[in-house]
Amino acid sequence: MRGRRLGLGLMLATVLAAGCATTPTAQGRDALREGRPEEAAEHFKTALSEDPGKIDALVGLGISRYRVGAYDEAIAALGEALAKTPNLPAARLYLALSAVRKHDDAKAREHLEALHGLPSDPRFNALVDQALDLFRAGPLSDPQRTYLVASLDYGAEWARELAETRMALRNAQLAWDPFWARPTYIIRCRHC
Repeated sequence: MRGRRLGLGLMLATVLAAGCATTPTAQGRDALREGRPEEAAEHFKTALSEDPGKIDALVGLGISRYRVGAYDEAIAALGEALAKTPNLPAARLYLALSAVRKHDDAKAREHLEALHGLPSDPRFNALVDQALDLFRAGPLSDPQRTYLVASLDYGAEWARELAETRMALRNAQLAWDPFWARPTYIIRCRHC
């Protein structure tokens, strides 16, 4: 009986310790994905108070500020992140979307063209190409801006979710069959 209580106590302590190990950046990322941008911004601000140079917290703060319509704050945070690391697809995307919302088409095109040069999902790159074609065609109306922003934002989220799903499937495959991790996996027939 005592061993059983000890095992239950160890399991409970492990679960509680794992819950406490979550960083403010991870909490902010989770809140952002669950549609709570104000809460996400507070988590990202906490992470930045602990480490002011944390790039992923700056990007998360910029995205959360974009999601609540604070475009100037979003541009400031994302611009700071981009100044430290120039090839950040998420920073480029949300800088472009903020510029579209602010009717600064020249900046939006600049960030979309830079985003197009970065490696990403081919379907998302096709959306970026279509957005650039819309800008080349002439001035955008407000409904076109709304549609453009929504399609790029949703496309980026779908590409991220797809990449995470592929990684989870790969990790599940490796956990199921450790031989896949070996550099050479030779299948032989029984007659060879």
